[in-house]
Amino acid sequence: MTTAPRARRVFAAAVAVAGLLTLAAQLPDGGSSPAPAAAPARADHHHAVGEPARTTVAPPPLDPRTVPVAFVAGPQRSGAKGDTPLDVCLVLGREKERTVKLPPAAAERLYRATRSYPGPCADYGPPKRLGDGTVRIYSQLAGDRPVSLGFVLDRRALGGLPTEPTDGAHCYDVDGDGTTDPATECVHEHEYLLDLPQRFRDVVGGPFQWAMLNWDPRGHAPAEIYGTPHFDLHFYLQDRAETAAIGTGPCGGGNLVDCADYAEARLPVPARYLPADYLDIDAVVPGMGNHLGDPTAPEFNGQPFTHTFMYGAYGGDITFYEPMITRAWLADLAAGRVEPTCRPLKLPAAWKEAGWYPTSYCMSYRANRQEITVSLTDFVSRPAS
Repeated sequence: MTTAPRARRVFAAAVAVAGLLTLAAQLPDGGSSPAPAAAPARADHHHAVGEPARTTVAPPPLDPRTVPVAFVAGPQRSGAKGDTPLDVCLVLGREKERTVKLPPAAAERLYRATRSYPGPCADYGPPKRLGDGTVRIYSQLAGDRPVSLGFVLDRRALGGLPTEPTDGAHCYDVDGDGTTDPATECVHEHEYLLDLPQRFRDVVGGPFQWAMLNWDPRGHAPAEIYGTPHFDLHFYLQDRAETAAIGTGPCGGGNLVDCADYAEARLPVPARYLPADYLDIDAVVPGMGNHLGDPTAPEFNGQPFTHTFMYGAYGGDITFYEPMITRAWLADLAAGRVEPTCRPLKLPAAWKEAGWYPTSYCMSYRANRQEITVSLTDFVSRPAS
């Protein structure tokens, strides 16, 4: 039986949502955020000369009956219990945005009725075409504290993705015949370079500087573990020019890495800065760096790869944070077949550079916005030591 105080709270939440839905024409222009920019008209990745014609993958079907209204926004979940007000980005009318505080029950109803979303209103970097949709970087700030920093993918980005193995951005003429064979002399990936939101760069500063999404239509080595179509989502601490300078060459096995860069990338990270359990897995990639893997992760212990977390290294420093997620798992997330999730990061004992660092990463689908988010969350300010 519903108690009187409980009934009053539910009624108040309903009234709050009803009131907010009437504000569309009343929100002033000042202090509001416009909708994200429209998608660019062309793809922003490269194709090798003579590669096969581009073919596409159809997006998975959406059955609205199976899609839950489920959100993750750093430490704040839309399904929070109790009456503690939550930050909510109210989106009404002409896509004007304003951060408001609402009790959880009111927030849930607002998400169902509008394009509003959890947490402070977001800032966005420039979009890039990805498949049939777009990808961009977003951030949410509470003052000068980052709440989340992540990738947001239009759901349509899961369809129309390239199926050819490479975009030709990183190739090396192994046999010296003056040409590069996309099948054997190019790194098998498609890369998309992304800028962080300007406000994040101005207010938070480092250590995160830019981002890169890589689409691997056939997966990558080791093929028995990661040989399935997936996305590599890199958040870089290293300067973009320094990363770009990691060149191609005859070293690194099939990864075609310049030999000097390969040696530099495999310099060990000092133990105090090495995240717990992570090891050098000898996976240096041109224009990217080395990869550190967690041998305790499920995919190394008999479970199929769906999503995991890597760190990157170069010159003995941690240079990127990287969720890796299969396209199939993200499609299941969008269709409501798997639940949104947040996972704690394994952390080092110390940080070389002071700044805000995440302690979790989250994967979510916002059904009312038809968008997937993959984000770093639960930031903590760390001193240099």
